[in-house]
Amino acid sequence: MSYKLIYFDIGGRGEPIRMIFAAAGVEFIDDRIKDEDWPKIKSAMPWEQIPVLEIDNDTLAQTVTICRYLGRKFNLVGHTEFHAAKCDEYVDHFNDFFEYWARYFYEEDEALKVKYKEEFLAVHLPNCLSKFNSLLEKKKHKDFLVCQELTWADVFIATKMDRMQKTTGQEVLDSYDAVKKFKDTVFNFPKIQEYLKHHTVNI
Repeated sequence: MSYKLIYFDIGGRGEPIRMIFAAAGVEFIDDRIKDEDWPKIKSAMPWEQIPVLEIDNDTLAQTVTICRYLGRKFNLVGHTEFHAAKCDEYVDHFNDFFEYWARYFYEEDEALKVKYKEEFLAVHLPNCLSKFNSLLEKKKHKDFLVCQELTWADVFIATKMDRMQKTTGQEVLDSYDAVKKFKDTVFNFPKIQEYLKHHTVNI
């Protein structure tokens, strides 16, 4: 089975997918298109959006859908159906939270951008990260969210946290020891470390 990921030459929505491939140790074609080439291929993409994953002669679109598929394909969903469902729960919740980051990050009006960022840092970030921190502290396996082994949800959320740190400030995780340790543990996973040695992640 062959895989080709089509996305821009940035981290963005494509990086969680790349990181899941890395965690699984599965090779794929990383087709990083240039901005100027996007209009030429846009109409050929499902929903006229990327990322798109080509799997042999089939295509799959939408970041979370692709990540969920790869998680199941590569056995990164824990050991039970309940574990797989918890992966979905944690990713869905974090994605809801991440919309507040996107609102401020992509806002072009400077006054609104400042307002949204202040709201994100004062309200939404502590509300979300405190819950994840408490969740991790209560678990016997404090390194990962779902079970004692790495799942696609761990990779997805840690990758999003990394992007949030790089765009908002490295200190945003400092008040959440368990979350910070979780993110570092995922990024220190041997296969992910090997990937990061050879790839610079642009925001």
